[in-house]
Amino acid sequence: MIAVKPSPVQPNFSFSKYDGITIGGQPFRYFETREEGHMFFKVTGEGVPQVMTNAEISRYLTVGNFKCIPNEHQPEHLRVRALPDGELLSLRDTKAHKKAAMRLAVVRAFREFLDDETKNITRTATSIRPYLRAIRFRAGEILEEGEPNGKDDTFAVPKQLGSKTVLDWERKERRFGLTGLYDRISERGNRDRRMTADELMIMGRVVGKYLDDQRPSQEIIFGEVKTAFLDENDRRRAEGKPEIVCPSRETVRQAIRKLNPFDITLTRKGREAANRQFAPVGMGLDITRPMQRVEFDEWEADAITLMAEGGLFHHLTNEEKKALGLDKKKARWWITVAICCATRCIVGLVVSRQPNSQSALRVIEMMMRDKGVWGDACGALTPWNQFGWPSVIVTDCASYNISSLVQARVSDLGITLQYCAAANPEAKGTIERVFGTFATQLMPRLSGRTFSNIVERGDYDSVKRAALNPEEFCSVLVRYIVDIYHRTPHSGLNGETPLDCWNRLVEKYGVQPPPDLGRRRLIFGHERERTVTRQGITILGIRYHSEVLARFMTRAQERKVAIRWYPEDIGAIWAELNGRWFEIPAVFDRYQGVSAQEWVDAAAEIRAQNARNAEVNFAVVRQALDFIKETNSAAMTRVGLIVEDWSEKRIDYEEDRLFIGFNTSETEPENPYEGDRSEWGTRLPTADSTPSDGAADENQCSAEDSASGNFGPIQFPDHQPGDGADAADDGDDWTLEDE
Repeated sequence: MIAVKPSPVQPNFSFSKYDGITIGGQPFRYFETREEGHMFFKVTGEGVPQVMTNAEISRYLTVGNFKCIPNEHQPEHLRVRALPDGELLSLRDTKAHKKAAMRLAVVRAFREFLDDETKNITRTATSIRPYLRAIRFRAGEILEEGEPNGKDDTFAVPKQLGSKTVLDWERKERRFGLTGLYDRISERGNRDRRMTADELMIMGRVVGKYLDDQRPSQEIIFGEVKTAFLDENDRRRAEGKPEIVCPSRETVRQAIRKLNPFDITLTRKGREAANRQFAPVGMGLDITRPMQRVEFDEWEADAITLMAEGGLFHHLTNEEKKALGLDKKKARWWITVAICCATRCIVGLVVSRQPNSQSALRVIEMMMRDKGVWGDACGALTPWNQFGWPSVIVTDCASYNISSLVQARVSDLGITLQYCAAANPEAKGTIERVFGTFATQLMPRLSGRTFSNIVERGDYDSVKRAALNPEEFCSVLVRYIVDIYHRTPHSGLNGETPLDCWNRLVEKYGVQPPPDLGRRRLIFGHERERTVTRQGITILGIRYHSEVLARFMTRAQERKVAIRWYPEDIGAIWAELNGRWFEIPAVFDRYQGVSAQEWVDAAAEIRAQNARNAEVNFAVVRQALDFIKETNSAAMTRVGLIVEDWSEKRIDYEEDRLFIGFNTSETEPENPYEGDRSEWGTRLPTADSTPSDGAADENQCSAEDSASGNFGPIQFPDHQPGDGADAADDGDDWTLEDE
């Protein structure tokens, strides 16, 4: 919008009682002008008259809320500057303008002769007739004067110019101005072929067959029209009736062209194609701040990748590998991507063999996490620090996206989840366009590209040229997104790069901080069921225990409890004890910040080195974990982009394969805390803790303590009514205060 600065001197407007006034979309008429301003009343006569000063009218004109059409309500005989129905002269075609200019030239030439006292000419046909040749010649000169470049493209004066015609043109120009010299001759006549009702009915019935999903050609339709007319003429001859004339090929073609274009596309190409071609486009989404709207969707990668042969997915059985397509055969991958609509930054990315609810939850979790660790592991030169708590998430209606698992956990985060209608990709056009960019900018650079169809692929052997394993494929995706896509000027951002747009908008609006670790464990954790024993709860050989869990075991009849296990950080779990959820830490703090995959690999290393030992000292466990982190951190981090199967079956398999007879000893050689150990385990020294006489007391976790801080129990209204007390049960059987 043009910046308008008002003048310090206010204008003084004037109005006529014939003017058409519109104020705020309502029609008004001018009444009179007084000291306080101009007075207007509604055309309907209702309401109080509107009084507006010149300053107010000026402001209303600036924003488009005041409109004045001079002489709109003039009597019919006084309207001299408007065409019928209020049509504007400037909207007429060039031929109409040239014809009006010729007529005006004739009128001006005639008036010159009227003003010449030496010529005996008046406004009568008899007096004009002797001067027609001179009037026509003078009119030609006037037309040439209006064309200084000498172009001979003016409308010629008719040779058979009549005196009555000159008088008629002059009278119309005098009464209606230039408007009276325009006509509608071009709209006269019926240029369609003159066909009888029977002929039109037969042709229309056959032409309607063009609207068919088999997409018949116009040639086929014309052939059927001829056949239909031949059959009708045969019938008429038998009945002694006159025959009808078969329309020509051009007539049939014109009849087809008169069909509704939307109906043609809808019936011949389908609803989706019709929506893409004819759906109106408005102003689009009004997105102003980062993470205000996030869209995510899945895309089957247009590349074939080689499966990793060693170190990756070795924990799966042969049957599972075969079912997932991981038996050293080449396969395709699905990529789930989330994008911030305001900045066009990719805020989530996971790779999976098949999209499911876990991949959807994983990409939602990545939206709220700093992804710098993945960028560093892949060697990216640009930080991948785009994250925050989204306000609205938009995706499609796939079964895994509308599952109760996804809906409930997104609702727990306070995020609005919207679903676009089926077969309506334009409702989330931002993420759809990103996949198009991947297909055109990234995939042509990769070996093993499959192309969209066999015609595009030609003789290219995608299978033989598949050269990327999953780790490399993830690295390529991350490097392309972080170092290329985020740093490339984006047309949707008016040439600004997504990275610069993110930095600018974050500086202006900021982003809402993501949920803490304890809340992530509870919301994104896998649902499991475990039995509480005197050792606590054991998962993958790691024991979780606390005072709350111990008191529950001594009082509860049923020891099977529901838990939430978070494979990204196995330092603690959440357990539902008598209707309330508590965070139960691992016995050893060393597992804080350790992922399940790191622990499985560390356990495999320990098992290989200590095959003869049924019990392994915890110091060995610490060394193995350090070794895994130091030597294989990059590979483990990239694995984080791949959605792994942590189902109950998978965990049972890992425990059967690696952890039967495998226990980590709670005894360490020369442990300074040996004398202070209790049944709750020993707290290992950390960077922010020092040995003291109260070490044993510090290792006893109370109900308020948790592995991620003083989080406390979370109250769920659907299961445990009441206030957030420290008790583990709302009933009367026991409380933590019981001795």
